[in-house]
Amino acid sequence: DIMQKTLIVWGEQDKVFPMELAHRLKRHLDGNSRLAVIHNAGHAVNLEKPTDVCKSIIEFFQEPIPEASNDERV
Repeated sequence: DIMQKTLIVWGEQDKVFPMELAHRLKRHLDGNSRLAVIHNAGHAVNLEKPTDVCKSIIEFFQEPIPEASNDERV
């Protein structure tokens, strides 16, 4: 299991890995992830839309960190 909060970046027009796989991955990570869909981008989303990818990453890192419960290690 992945315990760390995870950002999933996906190109909306990805022909190699369709959007359904992005949603399946998000469900598999059980609420501990955020899906950033980059519009008008395919499989090479970081090369096709680098500004949009960077914006998604920056927003993800600026999200508040939830407080750890007593039984969690930080």
